[in-house]
Amino acid sequence: MLAVVTVKVRDRRGLLQDASAALRAAGANILASLGYAGDGVARLVFIAESPRDPRELAAALEHALRGDEAEVRAGEPGPEAAEALAGLVAEKPGLLSVLEAYLAPADILDIILRLPEGERRRLYRFLSPETLAGILDAGDEAVAREAAGSVGPAVLARALQLLDPDEAVDVIQSLDPRTAKAVLSLLPGRARDEAARLLRYPPDSAGGVMTTSVPMLREDQTVQEALRAIGQGDYDIKDTIVVLDDYGRLRGLVDVGRLLASRPSERLGGLVARPRVTVPPSADREEAARLMLRYGINRLPVVDGEGRFLGLIAMEDVAYVLAEEAAEDISKLGGAGGPERYLTARVRDLVASRLPWLLLVYAVGSITATILRRHEDLIERAALVAAFIPLVMGTGGNVGSQASSVILRALALGEISESSRRDVVLVMLKELASAAAIGAALAAAGFALAIAISGDLRVAVAVSATLGATVVIADLVGALLPIAARLVGVDPASVSAPLVTTIMDVLVALVYVSVAARLVLPA
Repeated sequence: MLAVVTVKVRDRRGLLQDASAALRAAGANILASLGYAGDGVARLVFIAESPRDPRELAAALEHALRGDEAEVRAGEPGPEAAEALAGLVAEKPGLLSVLEAYLAPADILDIILRLPEGERRRLYRFLSPETLAGILDAGDEAVAREAAGSVGPAVLARALQLLDPDEAVDVIQSLDPRTAKAVLSLLPGRARDEAARLLRYPPDSAGGVMTTSVPMLREDQTVQEALRAIGQGDYDIKDTIVVLDDYGRLRGLVDVGRLLASRPSERLGGLVARPRVTVPPSADREEAARLMLRYGINRLPVVDGEGRFLGLIAMEDVAYVLAEEAAEDISKLGGAGGPERYLTARVRDLVASRLPWLLLVYAVGSITATILRRHEDLIERAALVAAFIPLVMGTGGNVGSQASSVILRALALGEISESSRRDVVLVMLKELASAAAIGAALAAAGFALAIAISGDLRVAVAVSATLGATVVIADLVGALLPIAARLVGVDPASVSAPLVTTIMDVLVALVYVSVAARLVLPA
């Protein structure tokens, strides 16, 4: 286990040797140690390998330096150690050159993101091209724009040359048009041509996530030529050969394992395996990911309308796509879709992502207040009716959210299609049946609870009837809203839990007061 240990302590002679000896005695293998002193205070950083928990190393070091009143912090690389390192790096940016040798770019990014924007912009200039490239790949659009504004187009172009073409294009697409054009013009000829080719496709399309860095050979070439091409070329994908005809149309794929098991003189045309499925470059990247999972393939060809090969989507890209889409859907489910990284988000971005939903929910929720105000006489004359309003409203919102989540998952995995009438009818029938069973159980429980609390049979019947009706309505609303959203071209995750809950509050209030008015108030 890699551990980062930081020490803030009163400076004295032999301090570094004593601290190093204490860590070694605790079983740590010190890979690097550095430090500086000022105003009588020393700051030390150790990067070490140890089978022990970093907190145990910190405790051992604190014990060894107990007479020096040392402040020791330790953690694994990443967010755990980033906070302690951020302050040191802000004071001594040159420390980054040492940290780069032992920490991954994503860990360096964690350190930088814990500093104010002005400090972050200054630190980007101290990074090596390799680390800057890794940070651009690991970061989001805000990180790319921030780094670009700090280092300038020339440095950015040098870093992007170290990334695969599809990764470099993702960064370029996140920049403002002027900077993107400047960076593109500074790329070497071949890299510039590849980037320009990929920039034709939106970042959320199959063309936007495919890679063109794959070995492509003709069907009349031999196994020996294919192996030579893999060995000599610098490809993003090296385990698959793409076989094309004379017109650039896809003939099939050949796994490297099959190449190694074949005769060197054998022609590739006799070894190709036709892909189970292909996608056009305009296909949604999430749909491409679903196809790869559905058919259990790790390489998905992207072809144009005439069958000409354009690129491959790799399983590694699919994993990233699914993680990104899941994170986006989770934020939308809460009605708070917004910046990818919280630490780079500005307050105005957070407000802009949350306020519209809250205003919409408030506006819809105000209908509930209007319904209840119009039945003030009912609530005044039967105060017990009001006591059960939160119960029935909460139940409706929960049922609707549950149904919405189940259908969202089925849509995301491609188990059902919004364009299939049979699927929609099946969803309605299944949800109706399950809602009826759940509604009957909750209605019985609601009746028992209401009669126990109120002692009023009419109130108990009103609560029970409302719960039964609420469950059925909420289930159908929650299940059909995501399907309706997909049909009109809206991301179904945008039909978020708060909106479903608020809609159900309105419907439940309408049902409850209507039932209660008929059963509770005397004729």
